[in-house]
Amino acid sequence: MRWVFLFPLVLGFGLAQTCTVRYTAPHYPELPVGRPQVFLTVNPTALTASGSFAVRAWTSSPSTTAWVRVRWSGSQLALKDAGPGTPGYTSLLSPNPVQGCPEVSVTTRDLSWRDNGFHNFTAEAFVYWKEWREDWSCKYRDSQGQEQSSTVTTSGGAPGYPYYACTYLRGYWVPQSGVVSTSGRGAAYMSWERELSYDQALAEFATRLVEDHKRATASMLAYAYAKEVPEPVRSALAQVARGYFYDCNWLGICNRADPAGEVKVLTDVPQILYGLLYTGRLCGGLITFCFGQQNARGADIGPRVEIQTFLMVKGWRHDYLLMDRLVPRRYYDPSDPEYPAVPQDERTQVLQGCNTYKDTPGGRRCLALVETPTGIVPTLKTLLMIDPMFQRGRQYP
Repeated sequence: MRWVFLFPLVLGFGLAQTCTVRYTAPHYPELPVGRPQVFLTVNPTALTASGSFAVRAWTSSPSTTAWVRVRWSGSQLALKDAGPGTPGYTSLLSPNPVQGCPEVSVTTRDLSWRDNGFHNFTAEAFVYWKEWREDWSCKYRDSQGQEQSSTVTTSGGAPGYPYYACTYLRGYWVPQSGVVSTSGRGAAYMSWERELSYDQALAEFATRLVEDHKRATASMLAYAYAKEVPEPVRSALAQVARGYFYDCNWLGICNRADPAGEVKVLTDVPQILYGLLYTGRLCGGLITFCFGQQNARGADIGPRVEIQTFLMVKGWRHDYLLMDRLVPRRYYDPSDPEYPAVPQDERTQVLQGCNTYKDTPGGRRCLALVETPTGIVPTLKTLLMIDPMFQRGRQYP
């Protein structure tokens, strides 16, 4: 006898794609023994440039899969959790979920620096399988101590206590069906300056500092090697160092943001920072402070390019690294008297990585702004010897 099952599911986004699953009694050779698994991949696992995630889901038994779904289940962003229906946040998948069979592949919308964080996806599948059953005729004693007989079904082997004197009756396969699921996530940590101008990036970062501090309060830490901290970041840094009240109601009752745990600004940029940046030891992974090829030549060029600001901030969920460097005019301005004397390889080395900049009378200001999962700032604090060198700096405010 042949049974044919088809499950056309009509969801909110229209007719969902399903597959026909067929199996034959009594042995159901088409069905696998045991519940199939569903698998999920998210590529890339870390998105460091504007783009999208490719999500794929499939099962270990395609021929006995009625449907597979991929669902964006939510995101952990720098300042909030976002999920389906979150006001002001665009869903990563539309429709959500996306259904197909016997597998499904989907691409999210394009993500930007505003989407930095972890994005969670769930894969679900409706699958069929078979399980072994055995019927046994057994005796047992009821609550009054009287001996009774009963047929007991097991998944294999004779029943145990309280049954005894069991006799095997038959063994048979039973078809089963149900939903299996698994989950996965991708990380998006894109540098801000790739999508913003120099002034826009600084303005957005100043706003983010204050908003992040409202959540982090005393757990926020900020350290800078800075000849100067550009506005409006300078004002925001001073604000989080002092603490403040915000969102006051008509009764004058306000929320309070306690001062950041530590804000230190060292006014001299040490040689160790140039060495880390230009030899590539502070480059790679989610850190995109990479200027051309990192080599000994880069270390030689490094001191000729002044680092005006290197700011590290440990926030609520994310850490931030901001670098503002000054490129002398002789590297990019043909009208400068020293321009012809600069070797081309040196010029290329200096200008590579300077994609977001602002030309000033004093030179070209090149900006890089990186957001990472929290935890990198304490490591860099030790690596860059913040505490031993603090006596050479000053504290805000």
